[in-house]
Amino acid sequence: MIKNFIKGLVFGASVGSIGGLFWAPRSGKETQQLMKDYVDEVSDSLDDATDSAKELQQSVTNFGKEMNHTQKTIQETIPSVMDSLQKDVEAFKFQAQPRIDRANEQAQELQTHIADFSVNTSESTTED
Repeated sequence: MIKNFIKGLVFGASVGSIGGLFWAPRSGKETQQLMKDYVDEVSDSLDDATDSAKELQQSVTNFGKEMNHTQKTIQETIPSVMDSLQKDVEAFKFQAQPRIDRANEQAQELQTHIADFSVNTSESTTED
């Protein structure tokens, strides 16, 4: 059934093409020139599409290479950056520790003064 349909389709297309050429309003030379111009235009379009596809493929290849290069650079850079940050944090802790100790001492002194003040104030209110 499908074979008959395909045979009919090919036969109909052939008869239609031949009939169109016989009853065309242009001469054979004009029709040939129009067909040649159309084929040339389609061929040029296909050449442009092929060139664009090649350029796109080259761009994708270059992008992949650049991504690999970037990944390698990151993998090489991260350990040194992490070491540097760790050293900076340790240096900050070393510099900040005396200040923290001094702040804690001052906080203790303040608490002592507050306690003394509270005791003195409660004594003076009881004496009155």
